[in-house]
Amino acid sequence: MYNFKKEIIIENKKISKFEKPFLVAEIGLNHNNDLEIGKRTIAAAKKSGVDAVKFQSYVTEDFIDKENIEAKFLFDIFKKYELDEKKHRIFQDTAKNEGLIFFSTPLDVKSVNLLSSLNVPLFKIASGDIVNSELLLEVSKTNKPIFLSSGAAELFEITRALELLRDKVQELCLMYCVSLYPTPINELNLETISLYESFFDGVLGFSDHSEGFLASAIAVSKNARVIEKHFTLDKNLNGPDHTISLNPEEMKLVSEMIEKSFLMTGEKRTKPSEQEKNGRFFGRRSLCVENGAMISKRPAIHLKDKSKLEAWDYLKF
Repeated sequence: MYNFKKEIIIENKKISKFEKPFLVAEIGLNHNNDLEIGKRTIAAAKKSGVDAVKFQSYVTEDFIDKENIEAKFLFDIFKKYELDEKKHRIFQDTAKNEGLIFFSTPLDVKSVNLLSSLNVPLFKIASGDIVNSELLLEVSKTNKPIFLSSGAAELFEITRALELLRDKVQELCLMYCVSLYPTPINELNLETISLYESFFDGVLGFSDHSEGFLASAIAVSKNARVIEKHFTLDKNLNGPDHTISLNPEEMKLVSEMIEKSFLMTGEKRTKPSEQEKNGRFFGRRSLCVENGAMISKRPAIHLKDKSKLEAWDYLKF
């Protein structure tokens, strides 16, 4: 075990095994580098029932090699959607006005510093950077909670990152993730969340790239308490991630279903509730004698008349 806190506090939100799931709308690049689209997307996320909106922060030249021919298409995409400080601040203010938590995934050290200057309440580490020791160390210096995503990572890479951070960070959510977009149902392997729980003592989460709400709801039943889904204002907008993202109606359904899953999961218990006990009178039996023979019949009159015997007492005769 790593001794990370079992509870994370993000502004006015408490995240733990015993609290309802914390839902993140991953806006990512779906702002299209357009202030109006970005602000409308944040407002739509609020109406969909999320707790937070997440963006991506980067200086393209600092994390993609523009001289690499194979990476040129990737460089061009990210450069098109690179947010400057002004847009960060506007989106942060918009989220605050909507009552949402604003945070982001930094992809380079300069962006860690930018987000620190904005005083974001937490940092998200992208799956691809779970092996980026420099970035992990820079983020750890902020003393802010970390959501650490694990897509495409080997188990030793996950534990290695946890070992690096264990003495530097107190609040960390380990987020299971499958880096396939969308993730086929046979590739989800949600039992991995239980595996994480066997060696990780902090808060668990699930960055869900599958379609619909079912995987997220199941993840909550396995004690994932942070759920992240890609979110778009409109799947028909131009951009690399809109088609794989949830629209407002779909995100609203996720919000409703993960809360129901949380309520259904409940707690481990060794005795029934008082409400359930109330059904015993008509559901159980008492012993009685008919034609000289001992027989058990409903209702369980022994519950009201202590002189009567319950059905289990048949063994005494």
